[in-house]
Amino acid sequence: MVGIVFVVMAASSAPSPLYGLYQQQWHFGTTTSTIVYACYALGAILTLLLAGDLAGHLGTQRTIAAALVTIVVSFLVFLLATGAWMLCLARLVQGVAVGMLTSSAGSALADLHGDRSHQAAAAANSAATSTGIALGAVFSGLAVQFAPAPLITPFAVLAVLSLCGLALVRAIPPWQVAPERLQPWRPRVLRMGAEPRGVLLRVAPVVTAGWAVVGLYLALGVDLVAGLLHTRDRALSALVILVVQGCGGIAPMLLRGLGGRAASVTGCALLVAGVGVSVAGFDMACTLLFFSGAAITGAGFGLSFMGSTSTVAAAVIAGGHSQLLPGFFALAYLAVSVPVVAVGAAASRFGVAPAFTGFGLLVAVLAVVAAAIAAAGGGRHHSPRRPLRAAERGESGSSAVRRRPGHV
Repeated sequence: MVGIVFVVMAASSAPSPLYGLYQQQWHFGTTTSTIVYACYALGAILTLLLAGDLAGHLGTQRTIAAALVTIVVSFLVFLLATGAWMLCLARLVQGVAVGMLTSSAGSALADLHGDRSHQAAAAANSAATSTGIALGAVFSGLAVQFAPAPLITPFAVLAVLSLCGLALVRAIPPWQVAPERLQPWRPRVLRMGAEPRGVLLRVAPVVTAGWAVVGLYLALGVDLVAGLLHTRDRALSALVILVVQGCGGIAPMLLRGLGGRAASVTGCALLVAGVGVSVAGFDMACTLLFFSGAAITGAGFGLSFMGSTSTVAAAVIAGGHSQLLPGFFALAYLAVSVPVVAVGAAASRFGVAPAFTGFGLLVAVLAVVAAAIAAAGGGRHHSPRRPLRAAERGESGSSAVRRRPGHV
Protein backbone atom coordinates (compact mmCIF):
# COMPACT_ATOMS: atom_id res chain seq x y z
CA MET A 1 0.00 0.00 0.00
CA VAL A 2 2.91 2.35 0.74
CA GLY A 3 4.29 1.54 -2.72
CA ILE A 4 0.97 2.47 -4.34
CA VAL A 5 0.90 5.83 -2.53
CA PHE A 6 4.49 6.41 -3.67
CA VAL A 7 3.71 5.70 -7.35
CA VAL A 8 0.57 7.86 -7.49
CA MET A 9 2.29 10.81 -5.78
CA ALA A 10 5.25 10.42 -8.17
CA ALA A 11 2.76 10.61 -11.02
CA SER A 12 1.32 13.82 -9.57
CA SER A 13 4.68 15.63 -9.75
CA ALA A 14 6.08 14.05 -12.92
CA PRO A 15 4.50 16.53 -15.40
CA SER A 16 6.04 19.62 -13.73
CA PRO A 17 9.54 19.41 -15.34
CA LEU A 18 7.91 18.74 -18.73
CA TYR A 19 6.04 22.04 -18.95
CA GLY A 20 9.05 23.77 -20.55
CA LEU A 21 8.95 21.27 -23.44
CA TYR A 22 5.20 21.67 -23.80
CA GLN A 23 5.63 25.45 -23.87
CA GLN A 24 8.19 25.20 -26.68
CA GLN A 25 6.02 22.77 -28.62
CA TRP A 26 2.70 24.59 -28.32
CA HIS A 27 3.84 28.17 -27.62
CA PHE A 28 1.99 28.95 -24.42
CA GLY A 29 3.19 30.97 -21.43
CA THR A 30 3.54 30.70 -17.68
CA THR A 31 -0.09 31.66 -17.10
CA THR A 32 -1.26 28.63 -19.08
CA SER A 33 1.11 26.38 -17.11
CA THR A 34 -0.42 27.71 -13.91
CA ILE A 35 -3.92 26.95 -15.21
CA VAL A 36 -2.81 23.39 -16.06
CA TYR A 37 -1.61 22.91 -12.49
CA ALA A 38 -4.81 24.44 -11.13
CA CYS A 39 -6.81 21.81 -13.03
CA TYR A 40 -4.97 19.09 -11.13
CA ALA A 41 -5.70 20.72 -7.78
CA LEU A 42 -9.33 21.31 -8.77
CA GLY A 43 -9.80 17.64 -9.69
CA ALA A 44 -8.34 16.44 -6.39
CA ILE A 45 -10.29 18.90 -4.21
CA LEU A 46 -13.65 18.35 -5.93
CA THR A 47 -13.24 14.58 -5.75
CA LEU A 48 -12.49 14.71 -2.04
CA LEU A 49 -15.42 17.04 -1.34
CA LEU A 50 -18.01 15.37 -3.61
CA ALA A 51 -16.88 11.73 -3.59
CA GLY A 52 -15.34 11.47 -0.15
CA ASP A 53 -17.80 8.69 0.75
CA LEU A 54 -16.93 6.59 -2.31
CA ALA A 55 -14.83 4.16 -0.24
CA GLY A 56 -17.82 3.61 2.03
CA HIS A 57 -19.84 2.65 -1.04
CA LEU A 58 -17.34 0.56 -3.03
CA GLY A 59 -15.05 -0.50 -0.21
CA THR A 60 -11.54 0.86 0.30
CA GLN A 61 -9.82 -1.83 -1.78
CA ARG A 62 -12.05 -1.27 -4.82
CA THR A 63 -11.69 2.51 -4.53
CA ILE A 64 -7.89 2.28 -4.56
CA ALA A 65 -8.06 -0.01 -7.61
CA ALA A 66 -10.35 2.50 -9.35
CA ALA A 67 -7.87 5.29 -8.54
CA LEU A 68 -5.04 3.35 -10.18
CA VAL A 69 -7.12 2.73 -13.31
CA THR A 70 -7.95 6.46 -13.43
CA ILE A 71 -4.29 7.48 -13.12
CA VAL A 72 -3.43 5.21 -16.07
CA VAL A 73 -6.18 6.92 -18.11
CA SER A 74 -4.55 10.28 -17.32
CA PHE A 75 -1.24 8.98 -18.71
CA LEU A 76 -2.99 8.04 -21.94
CA VAL A 77 -4.39 11.57 -22.23
CA PHE A 78 -0.89 13.00 -21.71
CA LEU A 79 0.50 10.74 -24.44
CA LEU A 80 -2.27 11.71 -26.87
CA ALA A 81 -2.18 15.43 -26.02
CA THR A 82 -2.12 17.83 -28.97
CA GLY A 83 -2.50 21.11 -27.12
CA ALA A 84 -2.72 22.85 -23.76
CA TRP A 85 -6.40 22.02 -23.36
CA MET A 86 -5.57 18.30 -23.35
CA LEU A 87 -2.93 18.93 -20.69
CA CYS A 88 -5.67 20.54 -18.60
CA LEU A 89 -7.87 17.48 -19.14
CA ALA A 90 -5.02 15.10 -18.27
CA ARG A 91 -4.22 16.97 -15.06
CA LEU A 92 -7.90 17.12 -14.13
CA VAL A 93 -8.20 13.33 -14.51
CA GLN A 94 -4.97 12.93 -12.55
CA GLY A 95 -6.39 15.08 -9.76
CA VAL A 96 -9.50 12.90 -9.62
CA ALA A 97 -7.30 9.81 -9.25
CA VAL A 98 -5.22 11.37 -6.47
CA GLY A 99 -8.38 12.51 -4.68
CA MET A 100 -9.78 8.98 -4.83
CA LEU A 101 -6.57 7.49 -3.51
CA THR A 102 -5.38 9.77 -0.72
CA SER A 103 -8.08 9.36 1.91
CA SER A 104 -8.65 5.69 1.00
CA ALA A 105 -4.95 4.87 1.29
CA GLY A 106 -4.70 6.71 4.60
CA SER A 107 -7.52 4.60 5.98
CA ALA A 108 -6.05 1.40 4.52
CA LEU A 109 -2.61 2.01 6.02
CA ALA A 110 -4.13 2.38 9.48
CA ASP A 111 -6.34 -0.71 9.01
CA LEU A 112 -3.53 -2.91 7.69
CA HIS A 113 -0.95 -1.99 10.31
CA GLY A 114 -0.39 -4.95 12.61
CA ASP A 115 -1.09 -3.15 15.88
CA ARG A 116 -3.45 -0.48 14.49
CA SER A 117 -0.80 2.19 15.16
CA HIS A 118 -2.08 5.42 13.68
CA GLN A 119 1.32 7.04 14.36
CA ALA A 120 3.23 4.42 12.34
CA ALA A 121 0.63 4.57 9.55
CA ALA A 122 0.87 8.38 9.48
CA ALA A 123 4.68 8.20 9.29
CA ALA A 124 4.52 5.72 6.39
CA ASN A 125 1.92 7.83 4.57
CA SER A 126 3.95 11.01 5.03
CA ALA A 127 7.17 9.34 3.89
CA ALA A 128 5.57 7.79 0.79
CA THR A 129 3.89 11.08 -0.16
CA SER A 130 7.05 13.17 0.16
CA THR A 131 9.45 10.77 -1.52
CA GLY A 132 6.95 10.06 -4.30
CA ILE A 133 6.59 13.76 -5.12
CA ALA A 134 10.38 14.18 -4.97
CA LEU A 135 11.41 11.26 -7.14
CA GLY A 136 8.60 11.75 -9.65
CA ALA A 137 9.82 15.28 -10.40
CA VAL A 138 13.48 14.25 -10.50
CA PHE A 139 12.76 11.28 -12.78
CA SER A 140 10.96 13.54 -15.27
CA GLY A 141 13.79 16.07 -15.06
CA LEU A 142 16.29 13.33 -15.92
CA ALA A 143 14.05 12.24 -18.79
CA VAL A 144 14.08 15.79 -20.17
CA GLN A 145 17.88 15.81 -20.17
CA PHE A 146 18.70 12.27 -21.24
CA ALA A 147 15.70 10.27 -22.52
CA PRO A 148 15.19 10.00 -26.30
CA ALA A 149 11.45 10.64 -25.90
CA PRO A 150 11.06 12.79 -22.75
CA LEU A 151 7.34 13.39 -23.27
CA ILE A 152 6.66 9.65 -23.47
CA THR A 153 9.16 7.91 -21.17
CA PRO A 154 7.92 9.18 -17.76
CA PHE A 155 4.28 8.30 -18.46
CA ALA A 156 5.10 4.90 -19.96
CA VAL A 157 7.19 3.91 -16.92
CA LEU A 158 4.58 5.23 -14.46
CA ALA A 159 1.79 3.42 -16.33
CA VAL A 160 3.64 0.12 -15.95
CA LEU A 161 4.23 0.78 -12.24
CA SER A 162 0.57 1.73 -11.75
CA LEU A 163 -0.62 -1.48 -13.41
CA CYS A 164 1.75 -3.45 -11.17
CA GLY A 165 0.24 -1.60 -8.21
CA LEU A 166 -3.23 -2.53 -9.42
CA ALA A 167 -2.24 -6.20 -9.45
CA LEU A 168 -0.74 -5.88 -5.97
CA VAL A 169 -3.76 -4.21 -4.40
CA ARG A 170 -6.05 -6.85 -5.87
CA ALA A 171 -3.77 -9.51 -4.36
CA ILE A 172 -4.04 -8.15 -0.81
CA PRO A 173 -6.44 -10.35 1.21
CA PRO A 174 -9.64 -8.34 1.83
CA TRP A 175 -9.49 -6.48 5.12
CA GLN A 176 -13.10 -5.26 4.94
CA VAL A 177 -16.42 -6.88 4.17
CA ALA A 178 -17.47 -4.83 1.15
CA PRO A 179 -21.08 -4.77 -0.11
CA GLU A 180 -21.75 -7.63 -2.53
CA ARG A 181 -24.42 -5.72 -4.41
CA LEU A 182 -23.69 -2.06 -5.01
CA GLN A 183 -26.56 0.37 -4.74
CA PRO A 184 -26.80 3.45 -7.01
CA TRP A 185 -24.34 6.15 -5.97
CA ARG A 186 -24.28 9.86 -6.64
CA PRO A 187 -21.86 12.59 -5.61
CA ARG A 188 -22.71 14.24 -2.31
CA VAL A 189 -21.16 17.30 -0.71
CA LEU A 190 -18.96 16.28 2.22
CA ARG A 191 -20.67 17.06 5.55
CA MET A 192 -19.15 16.90 9.00
CA GLY A 193 -20.55 16.89 12.49
CA ALA A 194 -19.35 19.23 15.21
CA GLU A 195 -16.69 16.86 16.59
CA PRO A 196 -14.87 16.00 13.33
CA ARG A 197 -15.15 19.63 12.24
CA GLY A 198 -13.45 20.65 15.48
CA VAL A 199 -10.60 18.18 14.85
CA LEU A 200 -10.13 19.54 11.34
CA LEU A 201 -10.09 23.12 12.57
CA ARG A 202 -7.43 22.27 15.16
CA VAL A 203 -5.06 20.75 12.59
CA ALA A 204 -5.87 23.28 9.84
CA PRO A 205 -3.08 25.79 10.69
CA VAL A 206 -0.41 23.04 10.74
CA VAL A 207 -1.65 21.49 7.48
CA THR A 208 -1.88 24.87 5.77
CA ALA A 209 1.61 25.97 6.85
CA GLY A 210 3.26 22.70 5.79
CA TRP A 211 1.62 22.34 2.40
CA ALA A 212 1.92 26.07 1.62
CA VAL A 213 5.71 25.68 1.93
CA VAL A 214 5.57 22.77 -0.52
CA GLY A 215 3.60 25.00 -2.90
CA LEU A 216 6.23 27.71 -2.55
CA TYR A 217 9.09 25.40 -3.58
CA LEU A 218 7.05 23.72 -6.33
CA ALA A 219 6.20 27.11 -7.82
CA LEU A 220 9.61 28.79 -7.60
CA GLY A 221 12.21 26.22 -6.54
CA VAL A 222 13.39 25.23 -10.02
CA ASP A 223 13.70 28.87 -11.17
CA LEU A 224 15.53 29.84 -7.97
CA VAL A 225 18.11 27.06 -8.39
CA ALA A 226 18.53 27.85 -12.09
CA GLY A 227 19.36 31.43 -11.11
CA LEU A 228 21.74 30.43 -8.32
CA LEU A 229 23.62 27.88 -10.43
CA HIS A 230 23.29 29.78 -13.73
CA THR A 231 22.08 26.66 -15.51
CA ARG A 232 19.31 25.58 -17.84
CA ASP A 233 19.64 21.95 -16.79
CA ARG A 234 16.11 21.08 -15.60
CA ALA A 235 17.27 17.91 -13.85
CA LEU A 236 19.88 19.86 -11.85
CA SER A 237 17.39 22.60 -11.03
CA ALA A 238 14.83 20.02 -9.84
CA LEU A 239 17.24 18.90 -7.12
CA VAL A 240 15.64 21.41 -4.76
CA ILE A 241 12.38 19.45 -4.97
CA LEU A 242 14.29 16.26 -4.25
CA VAL A 243 15.90 17.86 -1.19
CA VAL A 244 12.64 19.29 0.20
CA GLN A 245 10.50 16.22 -0.38
CA GLY A 246 13.30 13.73 0.27
CA CYS A 247 13.94 15.18 3.72
CA GLY A 248 10.18 15.32 4.15
CA GLY A 249 10.12 11.56 3.65
CA ILE A 250 13.14 10.74 5.81
CA ALA A 251 12.24 12.82 8.88
CA PRO A 252 8.93 11.02 9.69
CA MET A 253 10.60 7.61 9.50
CA LEU A 254 13.47 8.68 11.77
CA LEU A 255 11.13 10.34 14.29
CA ARG A 256 8.03 8.19 13.89
CA GLY A 257 7.80 7.75 17.66
CA LEU A 258 6.79 11.40 18.14
CA GLY A 259 3.17 11.98 19.12
CA GLY A 260 0.87 14.17 17.07
CA ARG A 261 1.40 17.32 19.13
CA ALA A 262 5.19 16.97 19.38
CA ALA A 263 5.53 16.25 15.65
CA SER A 264 3.34 19.23 14.73
CA VAL A 265 5.20 21.68 16.97
CA THR A 266 8.63 20.43 15.90
CA GLY A 267 7.64 20.46 12.25
CA CYS A 268 6.35 24.04 12.38
CA ALA A 269 9.52 25.21 14.14
CA LEU A 270 11.63 23.61 11.41
CA LEU A 271 9.44 25.23 8.73
CA VAL A 272 10.18 28.68 10.17
CA ALA A 273 13.91 27.98 10.44
CA GLY A 274 14.16 26.37 7.00
CA VAL A 275 12.35 29.11 5.11
CA GLY A 276 14.45 31.74 6.88
CA VAL A 277 17.70 29.98 5.97
CA SER A 278 16.61 29.50 2.35
CA VAL A 279 15.62 33.16 1.93
CA ALA A 280 18.93 34.26 3.46
CA GLY A 281 20.85 31.85 1.24
CA PHE A 282 19.14 33.12 -1.90
CA ASP A 283 19.67 36.79 -0.96
CA MET A 284 23.37 36.07 -0.31
CA ALA A 285 23.67 33.96 -3.49
CA CYS A 286 24.93 31.08 -1.32
CA THR A 287 23.82 27.80 -2.87
CA LEU A 288 24.88 25.69 0.11
CA LEU A 289 22.88 27.84 2.52
CA PHE A 290 19.85 27.80 0.24
CA PHE A 291 19.85 23.99 -0.01
CA SER A 292 20.45 23.64 3.73
CA GLY A 293 17.31 25.70 4.32
CA ALA A 294 15.44 23.53 1.81
CA ALA A 295 16.48 20.40 3.72
CA ILE A 296 15.35 21.86 7.06
CA THR A 297 12.08 22.98 5.47
CA GLY A 298 11.48 19.52 4.04
CA ALA A 299 12.00 17.88 7.43
CA GLY A 300 9.56 20.38 8.91
CA PHE A 301 6.96 19.56 6.28
CA GLY A 302 7.33 15.82 6.83
CA LEU A 303 6.94 16.10 10.60
CA SER A 304 4.04 18.56 10.46
CA PHE A 305 2.23 16.34 7.95
CA MET A 306 2.88 13.27 10.08
CA GLY A 307 1.62 15.04 13.22
CA SER A 308 -1.58 16.31 11.66
CA THR A 309 -2.23 12.98 9.89
CA SER A 310 -1.71 11.11 13.16
CA THR A 311 -4.18 13.35 14.96
CA VAL A 312 -6.82 12.91 12.25
CA ALA A 313 -6.27 9.14 12.02
CA ALA A 314 -6.66 8.84 15.80
CA ALA A 315 -9.99 10.66 15.58
CA VAL A 316 -11.15 8.40 12.74
CA ILE A 317 -10.20 5.23 14.63
CA ALA A 318 -11.67 6.42 17.94
CA GLY A 319 -14.91 7.93 16.70
CA GLY A 320 -15.58 6.40 13.31
CA HIS A 321 -15.54 9.84 11.62
CA SER A 322 -14.86 8.51 8.12
CA GLN A 323 -15.56 11.92 6.56
CA LEU A 324 -12.53 13.42 8.31
CA LEU A 325 -9.89 12.02 5.96
CA PRO A 326 -11.43 13.41 2.73
CA GLY A 327 -11.84 16.80 4.42
CA PHE A 328 -8.28 16.71 5.70
CA PHE A 329 -6.74 15.97 2.30
CA ALA A 330 -9.00 18.49 0.55
CA LEU A 331 -7.61 21.12 2.93
CA ALA A 332 -4.05 19.95 2.17
CA TYR A 333 -4.52 20.23 -1.60
CA LEU A 334 -6.15 23.62 -1.23
CA ALA A 335 -3.17 24.74 0.87
CA VAL A 336 -0.65 23.61 -1.74
CA SER A 337 -2.53 24.80 -4.84
CA VAL A 338 -3.39 28.37 -3.84
CA PRO A 339 0.28 29.26 -3.18
CA VAL A 340 1.37 27.77 -6.51
CA VAL A 341 -1.13 29.92 -8.40
CA ALA A 342 -0.60 33.05 -6.26
CA VAL A 343 3.19 32.84 -6.19
CA GLY A 344 3.32 32.14 -9.91
CA ALA A 345 1.28 35.29 -10.58
CA ALA A 346 3.41 37.34 -8.15
CA ALA A 347 6.62 36.10 -9.73
CA SER A 348 5.40 37.09 -13.19
CA ARG A 349 4.68 40.62 -11.97
CA PHE A 350 7.37 41.34 -9.37
CA GLY A 351 10.08 38.81 -10.11
CA VAL A 352 11.06 35.46 -8.62
CA ALA A 353 13.21 36.78 -5.76
CA PRO A 354 10.67 39.25 -4.28
CA ALA A 355 7.89 36.65 -4.59
CA PHE A 356 9.96 34.03 -2.79
CA THR A 357 11.00 36.40 0.00
CA GLY A 358 7.54 37.88 0.54
CA PHE A 359 5.64 34.63 0.47
CA GLY A 360 8.31 32.91 2.56
CA LEU A 361 7.77 35.52 5.27
CA LEU A 362 4.01 34.94 5.20
CA VAL A 363 4.45 31.17 5.49
CA ALA A 364 6.89 31.60 8.40
CA VAL A 365 4.37 33.74 10.29
CA LEU A 366 1.65 31.16 9.65
CA ALA A 367 3.96 28.38 10.90
CA VAL A 368 4.61 30.30 14.13
CA VAL A 369 0.86 30.64 14.71
CA ALA A 370 0.33 26.96 13.89
CA ALA A 371 3.07 25.89 16.33
CA ALA A 372 1.49 27.97 19.10
CA ILE A 373 -1.95 26.43 18.46
CA ALA A 374 -0.52 22.90 18.34
CA ALA A 375 1.48 23.44 21.55
CA ALA A 376 -1.65 24.68 23.28
CA GLY A 377 -3.42 21.40 22.53
CA GLY A 378 -4.16 21.29 18.79
CA GLY A 379 -2.43 17.96 18.43
CA ARG A 380 -4.09 16.09 21.29
CA HIS A 381 -5.39 12.62 20.61
CA HIS A 382 -8.84 11.32 21.10
CA SER A 383 -9.38 8.67 23.69
CA PRO A 384 -10.60 5.40 22.20
CA ARG A 385 -14.24 4.64 22.47
CA ARG A 386 -16.75 2.33 20.89
CA PRO A 387 -16.92 2.79 17.10
CA LEU A 388 -20.19 4.27 15.97
CA ARG A 389 -22.64 2.02 14.19
CA ALA A 390 -23.66 2.91 10.68
CA ALA A 391 -27.02 4.19 11.83
CA GLU A 392 -25.37 6.46 14.41
CA ARG A 393 -23.07 7.93 11.74
CA GLY A 394 -25.99 8.60 9.48
CA GLU A 395 -24.86 6.03 6.87
CA SER A 396 -27.28 3.85 5.01
CA GLY A 397 -27.07 0.14 5.64
CA SER A 398 -26.12 -0.54 2.04
CA SER A 399 -23.21 1.88 1.94
CA ALA A 400 -21.72 1.17 5.34
CA VAL A 401 -18.60 -0.96 5.16
CA ARG A 402 -18.38 -3.54 7.92
CA ARG A 403 -14.95 -3.99 9.44
CA ARG A 404 -13.35 -7.33 10.01
CA PRO A 405 -13.72 -8.78 13.53
CA GLY A 406 -11.57 -7.06 16.10
CA HIS A 407 -11.48 -3.72 14.25
CA VAL A 408 -11.27 -0.76 16.64
